[in-house]
Amino acid sequence: MTIRLIAILVLLAACGPVPADEEPAIVTEVVEADIPEAPPALEQCDAADYRPLIGSSISETTFAVDDRLRVFSQNDIITQEYLPQRTNVVFDTEGLITRVYCG
Repeated sequence: MTIRLIAILVLLAACGPVPADEEPAIVTEVVEADIPEAPPALEQCDAADYRPLIGSSISETTFAVDDRLRVFSQNDIITQEYLPQRTNVVFDTEGLITRVYCG
């Protein structure tokens, strides 16, 4: 019985008011963390050199023979491996270049 009484008194003491000198501080200022910006993503292929050709006719365009350049129609069956150094030039059924990207 004495142990129960002591336990009840301890619990009631824990529920008492917080003394004035220990009140939690109120945050009024928001401080933003200094997070460095991520460096811009750099393409590893020559897609930027071929992007001006978008909208051009594939038959009027010449491409250098290169293992890192793949020119294909949007209806062609191609391999799906990702090679970041390879430039892909895609043309539509009308023969117009529609997309240039790395991979």
